[in-house]
Amino acid sequence: MKSKTLSVYTLAISPDERIIGLVKKLKKRLEKHLGRNYGSVNALAHVTLILFVAYEDDYPPILAEFKRVLAGLAPFKVGLSGFGDFSKNLPCTFYIKPDECSNGQIIECCKTIGTNFNKFLKRRYTDRWEIVGRTDPHLTIGRELVLEEIEASYALFTEDFTEHFTCNSFVIRKLNLGKGQYEIIDTIPLLGHEYMVGQQMRLF
Repeated sequence: MKSKTLSVYTLAISPDERIIGLVKKLKKRLEKHLGRNYGSVNALAHVTLILFVAYEDDYPPILAEFKRVLAGLAPFKVGLSGFGDFSKNLPCTFYIKPDECSNGQIIECCKTIGTNFNKFLKRRYTDRWEIVGRTDPHLTIGRELVLEEIEASYALFTEDFTEHFTCNSFVIRKLNLGKGQYEIIDTIPLLGHEYMVGQQMRLF
């Protein structure tokens, strides 16, 4: 009997431990500066690519399809350069921006996944599917902020944030409702293999 539990998952880019540590320090600085615990302060650094909702029993075929599609993507360098915000609509988000080249690469990865992921499987096994990283991919520092807190964030972070890391895998994160946090449940390597959609992956 199929599980009745619908779970929320995301496909994301997880930086290396050094970048995760740097972003954690930025979040703690902002928490102290704002004087309150804000949304995402305890979340590990990541760039969300796709959000999907599915029954837990249907996760295995979804994972298998992600592995098939992502095997065709090659590792790439992600540059981070400066800060940005989403403040047109409340609540607001303050984030770290990928540089122009990396921004384009991430968007292209999202388009490739959207094109090659089996449409029948997606309709059958997912209740919701949103390609978040298709526009404005970002690495969140603070969300659920008000406009005054966005201004305070820029006033706090006056340094030039320029970093980079190599992305050789994507991760799947699952929302833990008890903790109110996403947890990494799978890591999928980017292998750079050539393959034909709908056929077995060509390994050699």
